[in-house]
Amino acid sequence: MKKTHFLPGLVLIFVLTACAKDKAKSDVLVEANKVHLESVAILETVERELHAMSKRAETKQDSARLQKLDSLQDLMELWEEGMIEVPGFEHEHHHKKGEHHEHKPTPQMTDASMLEYQLNAKAAIEALQKDLKNI
Repeated sequence: MKKTHFLPGLVLIFVLTACAKDKAKSDVLVEANKVHLESVAILETVERELHAMSKRAETKQDSARLQKLDSLQDLMELWEEGMIEVPGFEHEHHHKKGEHHEHKPTPQMTDASMLEYQLNAKAAIEALQKDLKNI
C-alpha cells in the first residue's frame, strides 16, 4: 500500500521543488529592490521637507522660494511617475490619505538592467533632495 503513494508523492515533491526554484530571486534583483526601497525612503523624506518648506514660504509670502519649491514638486512628481517596482517583491511604498496612483506593468528587462534603472532612479531622487537643501 505504501508503494502506491510513493510515485504520486515523488511527483508532488518534484513539482513543489520546481516551483520553488522559479520563485528564487537573483542577487541582482534583491539588490535592485534594496536600492528601490532606499529611493522610496528618500522620496518620503523629500516630500515631508518640501511640504514643510512650502508652508514656511507661504507664511512668509516668499514668492521666489515658492516658485522654486513648486518646480521641485513638479520634478518629484515626474520622478514618481517614472518609478518602476522590482518584479517579484512586495509593494513597499505608502500612499497619503486620498492619494492613489496607477501601477504600470513592469517592462521586460534583464536583472542587470533593472538594477541599473534603480541606481539611476536613486541618483535622480538624491539630486532632487540636494536641490531642495540648497533652496
